[in-house]
Amino acid sequence: MKIYMTLAVALGLLISQGDGFAAEKLKRAIDMEVAGQKAAGNSQKSVERLDDESRKMLEEYRLLNQQLQRTKLANDDLQSQVERQSAEIRRITDELQEIDRMRSELDPLMQQMLETLAELVARDSPFLSEEREARVASLQSASEDRTNEISERYRQLLEAYQIEADYGRNIEAYQAQLVTEGEQQKMVDFLRIGRVALFYQTLDGKAGGVWDNQNRRWISLDSSHMTELTRSMRIARKQLPPDLMVLPMRIPEGGGQ
Repeated sequence: MKIYMTLAVALGLLISQGDGFAAEKLKRAIDMEVAGQKAAGNSQKSVERLDDESRKMLEEYRLLNQQLQRTKLANDDLQSQVERQSAEIRRITDELQEIDRMRSELDPLMQQMLETLAELVARDSPFLSEEREARVASLQSASEDRTNEISERYRQLLEAYQIEADYGRNIEAYQAQLVTEGEQQKMVDFLRIGRVALFYQTLDGKAGGVWDNQNRRWISLDSSHMTELTRSMRIARKQLPPDLMVLPMRIPEGGGQ
């Protein structure tokens, strides 16, 4: 429309000023107008291109800013994890140092406990002797083997103490070999009443004895005690209901009642 208006103006000038001069002037005017229009069109395209690039750069900026925010959050989370892990490492290090300190104190204590247990078994009534002596020997072997964890050795030692403690709270009847003063062995029935008393009875029920722990020897019982001893063994084996046991707990020096 601007070109046409310019042409209209130019035609007016042509009419008023003459053909030659007007035509030349019209041509220059048209060229200038066309050039201006082209320049304006190019400028518009440049503006549109710059606008597109600006929007693209803005979008990229937004994306980069979002990535930066996510990266910052991830870094903050990693920093928190590092701090927690560092605190855990310090805690574990402190615990290991405490364990080393306790180990230096616990080893002598465990050795003393083991010696006490071995002495208890040696001085106690000879019930389940092989089993108890084997348990002590196993603990001594484990104590000498330093590849065993101290916690496991301590657990085994406490377990052995618990077993020994349980012996004092129950009664038991079992068969085993009886070693006499002449080192002769024979199979008999044993009756253990806690740690208070230990009896034996021959398998035919005709003879028996009670252990004298003070003098470390067996004392024969009078045949009058055999019936009650047999009954007490059946109670211990739960073949009879619980009942009072009337047995000689102490034997005068030289035997007898």
